[in-house]
Formats: sequence, structure tokens, C-alpha cells
Amino acid sequence: MSKHNFEAETWRILELLTHSIYSNKEIFLRELISNCADAIDKARLKSLTDTTFLWDDNEFKITVESNKENKTITITDNGIGMTWEELISHLWTIAKSGTKEFIDKLAKAKEDSAHNLIGQFWVGFYSSFMVADSVDVESKSALDKKAHRWTSDWKSNYDIEEIEKETRWTKIILHINEANISLLEDWKLKELIKKYSNYVPVPIMMRAYDSRTDEEKAKEPKIMDFEQVNETKPIWKKDKKDISEKEYKDFYQSVSNDWNEPLFTIHNNAEWMVSYKSILFAPSDLNMYQNLSDPNLEYGPKLYVQNVLILDHAKGLLPIWLRFISWVVETSDLPLNISREMLQDNSVLEKIKKALTKKVINELWKTLKDNREKYTKFWANYGKIVKEWIHYEYDLKEEISGVSLFKWINNSSLISLDEYLEKATSKKIEVEIDWKKEEKDEKTIYYIIAKTDSEAMASPYMAQFKEKNVDVLVLTDPIDSFLVSGFTEYKGSKLVSITNNDIELEKKTEEEVKKMDEKKADFKSLLDLVKSTIWDEKIENVVLNEKLWDAIWALKTPKNGIDPQLEKMMKAMWQQVPVQKRVLELNSNNQLIDLMKKEFEADIKSTKLNDAIKYAYYQAILLEWWELENIWEFVSLTNKFASNYLK
Repeated sequence: MSKHNFEAETWRILELLTHSIYSNKEIFLRELISNCADAIDKARLKSLTDTTFLWDDNEFKITVESNKENKTITITDNGIGMTWEELISHLWTIAKSGTKEFIDKLAKAKEDSAHNLIGQFWVGFYSSFMVADSVDVESKSALDKKAHRWTSDWKSNYDIEEIEKETRWTKIILHINEANISLLEDWKLKELIKKYSNYVPVPIMMRAYDSRTDEEKAKEPKIMDFEQVNETKPIWKKDKKDISEKEYKDFYQSVSNDWNEPLFTIHNNAEWMVSYKSILFAPSDLNMYQNLSDPNLEYGPKLYVQNVLILDHAKGLLPIWLRFISWVVETSDLPLNISREMLQDNSVLEKIKKALTKKVINELWKTLKDNREKYTKFWANYGKIVKEWIHYEYDLKEEISGVSLFKWINNSSLISLDEYLEKATSKKIEVEIDWKKEEKDEKTIYYIIAKTDSEAMASPYMAQFKEKNVDVLVLTDPIDSFLVSGFTEYKGSKLVSITNNDIELEKKTEEEVKKMDEKKADFKSLLDLVKSTIWDEKIENVVLNEKLWDAIWALKTPKNGIDPQLEKMMKAMWQQVPVQKRVLELNSNNQLIDLMKKEFEADIKSTKLNDAIKYAYYQAILLEWWELENIWEFVSLTNKFASNYLK
């Protein structure tokens, strides 16, 4: 026998679990049964590549027994088993979620008196000590000739010793404390199994109820046979009409450890080009047990072939931008001995993937239409992941964009592209059809890309849109720059950045056009000077604009140019970006422009005018949230103007 000490953080977790958050202690059985089911899944997977692995012990099951006399509850499985090293690493490591983060969350639950939150933490084996004074774990791995017993009362250390056992198994023996004696009742254990583990796809066995009287039992003592407590048929193989909403919800919560209801459930039984059965869930809120931030991590539903688990995470069944979708797909159109490598390019899986993807998109659209409040909450948590479609998807881009939500300038709520188009005003444009010129109605979807909402609202580009009450989508997610670069049209309506210099929201009258032409001619010499002062390699053209609010002037994107925010992001990712010239627009209604014109007419070589041109250009750069190449010159000019103002 060898003794081992706990790490300080491990002891802290046990302390929090056993003394601080007791209200949902009954979840210990769910956690242990889930561990047993995982061990059996691993044994199934191992048997696919090693035909001798299971030997004669190929009927998987989990057994739960209570002993009132010894005050013990025993949970046994015939899964993969554990070696000496695995007993240590599996029982006392929380590497997946991070020990410190786990402690912080438990501590916060204690501080907030949110005792019901305990059910939301994946406490795993640690939950045993919520109801037990000590725990024994006996295990024999098929990969190890020896069996071992692990024992601990959690207070300071644990012991491991060798024991006699021939076949693989794992047995967990809980020595129940006085406060939880009621758990030793068989009816109570069955109730907990039905409540939390009813749909675990492994038979959970308990002794059959002995209906004899005490006198009959005394005359003929016997041990009753075992019976299955949980459902005998996987839920995804049942007919939809035989399953209630509560059963779907209970199944989702039991397999996902998410205590919220799913946003929606897709139960499908296809028998056409390919045959498969599936149950898929979309989360309604964040699930702390899922790490979806990294698309390289494991995701995807479980894949069963002819009742055998082939993959725990079948990435090939759903696109990466739907990695929040789970749970199971089963098909009989694949061979049992199919390898992971063969799955990657398998035509059957590709057909299933396309069908499932369309079903998920349809369900997203239905939820958006029928339950906007729930969908908005879902989008706040998972919208950034859905937008990743721009990197991977082309065939369904319009359908996916139709279920996307966006911020917009005229309301604090989110808006869909269909809702935007319903509100948008049509504009008559001239098109050529069969060599004939005809007029047709056209709608445009305008957007601005910015770091924050406040940055977008402060943009001088917003002036004419606010004046004309034209909606503008405000795109502040980092991925939005890539989204609009690859997605330029929706249902025949173009997506246009308001930073483009050729936007005309309202057609000018002949008189307005004449007046503007006269103004351009009057300002032409000054505009030429501005362009030569700033450098031709920076500016493509200098023009007048009457719709820039209080800005002196602004930099806009020429036709077919790259949006400034996209350019920034590409440079931040060390991508090669061609030199982007801008169109510099002068605000002809700004008083400073009039003063610059007067100074120009008085002295074309004026130092003051030269300083004013550079200062105004620096302002235009700052309005785009770019860094100044020569910040010292800008500071010097600012100080000079401030000094003259205070004289």
C-alpha cells in the first residue's frame, strides 16, 4: 500500500463542495454514472481496433447497489478500467476546466448564496464526498495485469494498494455519511437515476423490488435478480409522437450538463438517399462546460453505427460554424469497421452533413420568427460563431445571412436583413434588359464597420443618413470586416459601406447640381493645392461634400477600394495589403474651409494655409481611428493654433 497527499487546490475544492454548497447533493449519482458511461464508450471504441479487447465480457452495463447494513452505495461498470497511474490522474485532476477557475466559480456560488448552482458545475468524482465520509475505487484495466484499490476520506491523503481481480471493471464504493442515510433506499436511487440518467445509452441495473413480507424473507432469504432501471430504447430511435417536450428537455440536460432548456430540438428519421436517425440540440444560453472559442477543439455529435459508438465527436457531420450543435446521429449506411481516416472523405457523411445543416438553418429561422426574445439571447452568445460561415460556406450564404442579427443606428434592438429591407426605401435605377433600357426598384443595405458603437455614431459619414433617416447597420464584431468583404449582396440588394464616396441618398435637382458645379469650379484651385500638399500617394482625389456634420473633412473609400476597418484587420494579421488611396472630402459648409479659401486667395504660399491643410488632414485620419504617422507634427500644429486662439 502507498500513501499520497492531496494538492492544496484539490483539498480546497473538496472543502467547498462538502461544506458550502449542499442543496443539490443528489447529483453525485448522475456524475458517477456519467463517468461509468464514458468508460464504457472508451471500451467500445477500443474494441473496434482490437477485436480481442472485450473477450467474453461484451454486454456493457452499469450496476447500482445499496447496502443499508454497511451504509454503502456501490456503482460498478465493465468499461475500460483504470491503471494505477490513471487512478491518480483521473480522480484528482480537473485539467479540462482548470482547477483555479473551478475554485473561483464555486467560491462565487457560495458568496452569492446561489446554492442551486452546484448542479451546473461538472464536479465529477469530487461530488462523491458530498454524501460520503470515505470512498473506495477498485479498478482493473484490460491494459494492466494488476488491479488496484484507491481509498480516501478526503481529509489529507489517499491510499492505493493492489487487489485480486481478473476481468476489467471499475467499482466505486461510497461509505455514506449520517446526514445522507436516506440515499440508501432503493426507491430513492431509482428516482435519481430516472431523473438524471434515464437516457444514458447503457443499461443501468438495480436489484428487482422484493415484494415479499418480512416473514417470507426470513423463511427463505434470497438475492433478487437485477433489472434495468433506465430506458431500454435510445430516445433517438423512438417515434417523435411518443416523446414529450419534457422528455426531450430531460435528455438534453442529462447529456449536456446544461440546466437551461435547449433553444430547439431536431429529431429526424431519414430514409431517403441515406438513412439515419438523429437528435440535435441548440443551446439557449452559454454552457460553461463547452469551450467553443477554439474551432480546433473537439466538437460535433456522437456518431453511432448499428448501435455501436464510432466517434464521440464527429466533426464531419456538421460545419465548424455550427459547433454549438450536439448530440447524436446514428446510421446503418456505414460499415462498423470504418476508420477515422475513411470518415473524413466519406460520401455518406457528406450527404448527412448537408441535410443536417439545412435542418439547423431552417430551425434557426423558425425560432427567429416565432420566439424573438429567446433567439436574441442565443445570438448574443453564439452569433460570432455563426458568422464564421464566411470562411467555410458558399452554397448557403443567403440562408445563413437570413438568420443573422445586426445592430443598427436607429434602435437599441437587433435587426435582421429581411427586416432592414422591409423598412428600406426603393430607388429607381436604369438597367438594360434584352438591349432595352428599363427602370427597376433597387434597395441598398448600408453599413459601417467600427470598433465600438460610439465610434460608429461619431463618424462624419453618418451625417446624411441621420438627416434622411436611413438605417445603417453598425458592425463592431472583429469578424464583421471579413463578413462584408465576402458577402456583398442579399436577395438582390447590395451591401454598401457608408465610407464609400459615391453614395447619393437623394437625387439632386437641376438647380442643386448647377449650384454644386459652380462651387466645385470655385474651389478647384484650393482642392488641387490640398492634394499636392498632402501627397498624391495618399490621396486619389479631393472633392467637396455638404454632408459631413461638423467635420472639416473626411477620408472615404473609392469604388472597389478596401474598407479602412478591413484594411486595419488585415494588417493586424500581418497580411499583405496593397496601398489604399482615399478620397478626401472637404466640408463645404464648414467655416474653416471658407477661411482656408480666403487665405488661399490672399496668399497661395501662405504658411498658415499649409498648416491648416495638414492639421485638417490629421483630423480626418483620427476620425477613421487610424494612428498618425507624424504625431509630433500634429501636436505642434495643435499647440500653435491653441496659442493663437488664446491671444
